[in-house]
Amino acid sequence: MSDIRVPVPWGKSTATEAVLEHLAADRLLPMNISPEWPAWIAPRQEETEPNPPEGYVLSLVRLHERGFGVPVSRFMRALCDHYGAELHNFDPNSILQAAVFVAVCEGYLGIEAHWDLWIHLFRSELFVENVRGQPKRFARTGGLMLHLRPSRKNLYIPNKMTTNNAGWTRGWFYLRNFGNKLPAFTNKVLRERPTKWDWGVSPPAHQARLEVLTKALVHLARKGLTAAAVIANFHR
Repeated sequence: MSDIRVPVPWGKSTATEAVLEHLAADRLLPMNISPEWPAWIAPRQEETEPNPPEGYVLSLVRLHERGFGVPVSRFMRALCDHYGAELHNFDPNSILQAAVFVAVCEGYLGIEAHWDLWIHLFRSELFVENVRGQPKRFARTGGLMLHLRPSRKNLYIPNKMTTNNAGWTRGWFYLRNFGNKLPAFTNKVLRERPTKWDWGVSPPAHQARLEVLTKALVHLARKGLTAAAVIANFHR
């Protein structure tokens, strides 16, 4: 990947105080109750590079709109650890994939988010910006994309994701890192696809244990459950 250039600079944020207050009103962000220790902070107008205060990480408006929640779940912490990613490295649809998966596990299968089932069904890709007429660049944000494995689409509910995420990378702001459950912000850029991103549930005996869950998912799909229906329930 030596021909891929460094990412473009961040630029000024579009996440104003009013935008974040609207997210909080929609219960997509915690309310700012304590002036001394706010749940979130809008960047100053003159800021062009993120510099979170101590105890805060970088988040983006669209991630919360796609299902990232506070307090941070154990499953989200596992995703960060497994993929070696900071919050800003996830693209919005990856957050949405994870949110739908958790909702399906908890709301329809009656179990906690199941890690082996996740890596059995989903794979990851490294996103590189490739705009026509411009050099390829590593992604400043959203370098990690999570997709359903094509060979196992028949074992999950239909999960077509939205493609309308234009301008999402400009909506950055500072989120309080409650309990230090998220990796600290280091402005990390994902530049390679580690081998572990390909890992699945390899031993046949382990895969066999997942059959009861994948059969239940297939049944739900036959009954008409889709990712779109699960997403619609997020905002009820």
